[in-house]
Amino acid sequence: MEEQEEYKKVTLIDQLAIAVSSPKNYKHLTKLKAGRLVWFVVILSFLLAFIEFGIDAIFWTAKVGGFRNLAENVIPAFSYEDGKMSIERDIQVAVGNGNLYINTENAEVDLNEMTTDGAYVAIGSENVTVGVVSGGKGYEYMVTPIKYFMLPNGFNNASLAACAPIFYVYMFVMFMFVMIGCAGRQLLLALLFSIVGNSFAKHLNTRLTYGKVFTICVYAQTLAMLLLSVNTAVDYMISSFILWMAAMMISMVFMNRAIMAHVSGDIPPGDIF
Repeated sequence: MEEQEEYKKVTLIDQLAIAVSSPKNYKHLTKLKAGRLVWFVVILSFLLAFIEFGIDAIFWTAKVGGFRNLAENVIPAFSYEDGKMSIERDIQVAVGNGNLYINTENAEVDLNEMTTDGAYVAIGSENVTVGVVSGGKGYEYMVTPIKYFMLPNGFNNASLAACAPIFYVYMFVMFMFVMIGCAGRQLLLALLFSIVGNSFAKHLNTRLTYGKVFTICVYAQTLAMLLLSVNTAVDYMISSFILWMAAMMISMVFMNRAIMAHVSGDIPPGDIF
């Protein structure tokens, strides 16, 4: 369906402003082409990933003076010989909620001994453990022998510094995964909310199609997603459970108000705010 001329003037900034502050005007957003919604989700996901991961990654990289300086001057002297890693002393490097921990006193690091919650890549003398620590308890996702990484004998700090380009590619890939995760989270919640919203819309005889209800639910998640991302960036200043409950309530209120706005007559396109 061709987009009406007055709605072509609604910019991405307008979409974001309406989404976080004026659910009664979501009816303007539901009249935009589907492609405008897709771009909104993409840009919003980029913003959320930048808040959750990008800001921390940039400041952390600047703090350590870049990956090469980290490898040569921050990480204690280490070497890899005959399938075993050895390091002068243990070290923990945090990037946002992620942690790199190296302790070669034992073949494998026990995540239950970690005192900081978060995601971990933990390197022992023989194994690399990937997992998370939550509430002081460790959960292992994967344990891989270091020899499987096919590091050359004599691999040390200088060798690691030479891998700086690979590190930055890895950071970009991680950012993309966080971005995809943010988009998936918003769309999944919108799908769940749309089941309730569609019934609500039919009860009010709004004549909204399921597609329009889903669009409303996507926009209704925006403020909640921003709050959750900011809370992640500030290291969960507010309890994640409490904020999740509050965020879901906000999304529900926004969805209900947006659907109820379709019961009455149209709001003039120029009266968006």
